[in-house]
Amino acid sequence: MSSAWHFRAYDEMSGPDSRPREVYKSLFERLNKMPLAQVRSLDDRLEATMREMGVTFDIDRDRPWGSRAWFCDLLPQIFTPAEWRPLEEGVRQRMRAFECFLKDIYGSKQILLDGVLPVPLVLGSEFFQRSAAGLPLPGEAFLHLSGVAVCRLPDGALAVKHHYFSHASGMSYMIQNRRALTRIIPQSFHDTGIHSISDVPTGILEMLRAHSSEPDPMVVLLTPGPLSPAYSEHSFLGRRMGIPLVQGGDLLVLNDEVYLKTVSGLSKVDVIYSRLTDRWLDPLVFRRDSMLGVPGLVHCIRKKSVAVVNAIGSQLSDDRSLLPFSGQIIRYYLGEQPLLPTLATHWLGDHDQREHVLADIENFTIRGLYGEKIYLGGDGRLPSEASIAEVRREILKSPGRFVAQPQECDAQTITFQDGERRKSRQDHILFALRKSGGDIEVFPGALTRVSTKSSEYTSSELGGGSKDTWVGVGLNKEAEQWDATRQVDSKVALHGVTSRVAEAYYWLGRYLQRAYDLAGMVGAIESLELEELNPTERMNYRPVWNRILPMLEGAGSSSRRTISSPEGRYRLAFDPAEAGSIVSTIHRAFGNAESVLETLSLDAWAVMSGLRERFDAVLFQPDAPAEVLANASREFCLLAREMIPRFFGTAKCTMLADDGWNFCEIGQLLERAAITANAVASIAGPLMQSSGKSLGPHAVEIRLSAFLRLLNSRDIYRRVYQMRIEPLPLLDLLWTNPVAPRSVVRCLEGCAARIRERGSVISPATDRALATMENLIQAIRSSDWESLLGARKRPNTKSPLQTHSEILLQSLLGLHTVICDSFLNHQVLMHSETKPLFKD
Repeated sequence: MSSAWHFRAYDEMSGPDSRPREVYKSLFERLNKMPLAQVRSLDDRLEATMREMGVTFDIDRDRPWGSRAWFCDLLPQIFTPAEWRPLEEGVRQRMRAFECFLKDIYGSKQILLDGVLPVPLVLGSEFFQRSAAGLPLPGEAFLHLSGVAVCRLPDGALAVKHHYFSHASGMSYMIQNRRALTRIIPQSFHDTGIHSISDVPTGILEMLRAHSSEPDPMVVLLTPGPLSPAYSEHSFLGRRMGIPLVQGGDLLVLNDEVYLKTVSGLSKVDVIYSRLTDRWLDPLVFRRDSMLGVPGLVHCIRKKSVAVVNAIGSQLSDDRSLLPFSGQIIRYYLGEQPLLPTLATHWLGDHDQREHVLADIENFTIRGLYGEKIYLGGDGRLPSEASIAEVRREILKSPGRFVAQPQECDAQTITFQDGERRKSRQDHILFALRKSGGDIEVFPGALTRVSTKSSEYTSSELGGGSKDTWVGVGLNKEAEQWDATRQVDSKVALHGVTSRVAEAYYWLGRYLQRAYDLAGMVGAIESLELEELNPTERMNYRPVWNRILPMLEGAGSSSRRTISSPEGRYRLAFDPAEAGSIVSTIHRAFGNAESVLETLSLDAWAVMSGLRERFDAVLFQPDAPAEVLANASREFCLLAREMIPRFFGTAKCTMLADDGWNFCEIGQLLERAAITANAVASIAGPLMQSSGKSLGPHAVEIRLSAFLRLLNSRDIYRRVYQMRIEPLPLLDLLWTNPVAPRSVVRCLEGCAARIRERGSVISPATDRALATMENLIQAIRSSDWESLLGARKRPNTKSPLQTHSEILLQSLLGLHTVICDSFLNHQVLMHSETKPLFKD
């Protein structure tokens, strides 16, 4: 694609003699010595590492098992100290100037009164928020965490391309690129002295905490949610800062204060790091249809009970129509010349600038005033006549919505994609932090964005990738001194887990246990089919699994399929259209895991990612020969049975034993108990009371053996009872045995223990849930299974054993409602027709 580039671009990697620049020479030499297969292997490992770390960005959400892995190149971008210092100073200068601009615009508006800027340009901007005027500012400033995009001009000079003052998106990708590259090519870091960026999240957290007078402030990160393309960035920042990642529905306003809904009740929020644009923050003030924000938030800001970073109104500084006036703004407020030039930018709302651009439009990139959408150009190629005509019409309809920048910008660089060298375009986003004392720190790194095979645009939203960015240390760097004031009190209390996070973990546990048990049943059947069973034994096995396993279609369907055939079992394992299939169940589990990515350990997430990768390789082919279907089902079920326990074991060893993980285990145990109780109830009538009548003792034993095998409990039965399989000890094993893993009583006691483990949190909800569980446990223990087995069945009625089993099952299923009402759904009002995410 790069052969179609039409416009000049500065060569970042090579000098005028076409040889690698000095700073890249050793890296080029190392990569050039590697065989193509080895470079391709490094590329694959880098992509796999990004997936394992959960680093994704997918604007299209076009993959059923998750977002696209973030692309990071093997070859980093390197800034020498001499190149970096002017960039650093230029970013500081701009951030100071635009801070003055925002305070002026939301105050006296002196710059407009002096005629430096056109009044309609500023006050007519859709990003000017009249409600921000007079609002208290956190730390007396609008901008605390900002970004600036820079690019190379054809002569190699660096110029500002865009402002990202209000939302510094991309910081986590900058850090994750470094972490991934150190795993893949660690030897390259030994040869180069570069600045570390590992403390960036800590610096952000210290800044956020400084905006509250509380000794232990509650700080949260407000995100649009898992459907945001940059959700993995929000998750990473939340995890590295150790703060809750919340959505608008997790917060509520009460008595002029913002509270976080946790499983322990409401916790007051002191500081909000918002990743929402202003228009979505508060539906009572901004957009009435916003479901992402917090009603009443602006009122709380006005009452000074909560701080929001960056401050409301700061998005005005990102309006691209202000870029042409950046120099005037810097000179007006600071009395200084701009240290960094601005890429020539034309606001098309001005008649003269519009005529200039339209006369030569093919040489310009046409963009909106905000966001990453490009209407024309931007990819280094000449646009078609049709696209020019279409954009020209759009401009003439509403010229004030567009800006134009020359296509001759962005540097040319080298990237390695699929093991091959490729020319790509690149630009950079630098990030800066306002410290509590007012000093501005520019982080010694950047998000270097590059074009990829799939897109010639550098923007992530348009399919671009990235490079790690190295900033040279230099020879005169002073050693950093330890600042004792930065140490946090070791006795700081932990904040609660949000109800949403606890609910996601609860369903994660339930869905994984459901998939695990279903895979065990299907796998057991496939193994039984391979064994040398005589026709009588095979006939006695099948009624058992036909009763336990779910049918594939509704009872009223004329084409209802059975799982007695290889095709039926294959569909039960692989069919994504079947709501109860193993694949669909794990898909739901993965969706819940992805929604709490910030709280999952990287090791646990790596197991889930590995499970997803294996699913990605599965092709659903129900028309294949029966032997192929049976082998695929068997292999897939073994995989699920292996990796699901690995996830639980890894998570338990690497994650906090907080309310989130407790509810994952509660969901797992409750699901196991429900599946066991349902299985027992399904065979209680037709099987356990058939001995001596329609079936002989041997046939009953075969069916009970098949039943226990499907529940992976046959060997456990033999260890506990050391006798033939009979109905009474089987009921004792599955209902009341204190050590059997499938025992309903053991599972319920495990749930009760985890609720009690929540420490000193005592509430009516906790008492209600524990009382309900204790009552059910007592009802199960007091059941006289021997009498129920011997009781006579009346004509046209269910047997007493079956009736009693179904009553216990319904009480067990009712525990779900009790748990949700007690811990997960409090303070939440959901419309009856609204379907919860990732649940049936």
